[in-house]
Amino acid sequence: MLQKIMNKLNDLRPRQLLMLAGGAALIMFLVIYSAMKFLQEDEAAKQAEKKVQTVQVVVAKVNIPSRTRIQETMLQLKEMPVDLAPEGSIKSFKDVLDVQVKVSIFAGDILTIQKVFAEKSDEGFIATIPLDSRAVSISVNDITSVAGFAKPGDFVDLLLVEKSQYSATTTVILQNVQLLSINKDMTGTNVVSDTGVTTTTAINNPSIATFALRPDDVLKLVSASKLGEIYMSLRPSKPRNMYAGETEYTIESINAPKPEPEPEPAPPESSLPAIPSGMAPGMPLPQLPAVPTTPKIEIIQGDQITQETEIPTPAVIQPSSLPVIPSGVQANVPSPPVASGHSAQNFQSNAADSIQNQALSNSRVAQSFAMNN
Repeated sequence: MLQKIMNKLNDLRPRQLLMLAGGAALIMFLVIYSAMKFLQEDEAAKQAEKKVQTVQVVVAKVNIPSRTRIQETMLQLKEMPVDLAPEGSIKSFKDVLDVQVKVSIFAGDILTIQKVFAEKSDEGFIATIPLDSRAVSISVNDITSVAGFAKPGDFVDLLLVEKSQYSATTTVILQNVQLLSINKDMTGTNVVSDTGVTTTTAINNPSIATFALRPDDVLKLVSASKLGEIYMSLRPSKPRNMYAGETEYTIESINAPKPEPEPEPAPPESSLPAIPSGMAPGMPLPQLPAVPTTPKIEIIQGDQITQETEIPTPAVIQPSSLPVIPSGVQANVPSPPVASGHSAQNFQSNAADSIQNQALSNSRVAQSFAMNN
């Protein structure tokens, strides 16, 4: 067999031999290249098995119903290969904390953006309420709602108007309040034309305004709405003054009754006697009664008055109350003692004793006269 091959090679021309040698060299090159590539791939596969790239994803620890706000206790982290992690998977707790779940998530499920609300707009109206506020609504109309120019997201001041019979008072109860929504009254009225065709006219009037307020301000607004009418005052986008200075104003009606003037004090009564009406000219005017004067005793020591004492006036005995002393009978009436250099107090005592003795003596004389008769 080998001899036959050698004979064939000897019969070949030089050009054929050259082509044969080139083909053999190409085959050898392909075999060596394939062997080397296989060895490299085998080494890379071994290295890949040793080092697999992984990533941490957020997994539900418990069942989370839909429209539930996610808390940290509901979640856990799990490490898995990068190739196996689903698209849009959540990598951190902070990305989903306090977010409302869009659909129900079961324990062990990987949280993805498609399963939770990534945007607040997906949460509906409650997403527009600030975290420290509450939503509260009041009734408004075209006038009290700034003719409908106030739109959701604007900021307004709220004013309370209280009316009485002859006055009105306006009080600023809240300032810089966010308007969350303002509903429209879309009801209409039926109008019958001359031809008998009934048409409905639409009415687009503000009816309810909803505000974002702190819990204590909610109580203030609800209570104020029962006292009077609430007006909205629309604020500019960049107000020069954030808060108003005066917060209350009262105006009186021109028809209010005037307060009655206070009566003037009566003049003091005169001590002079009244002049009778109809007196003839030249008639003497009535005289004032004479004011009795009380005698006084002044004690002078040197050049100074050391004491001044009033002498009591003795009681006047009416003649009718004393017995009549007959003529020819001499009454034993002791004379009053004369004041000497004693004190005024001793003099007053002596004067009182003298008057008492005089009255006693007169009584005895009267009794003696009665016995003799």
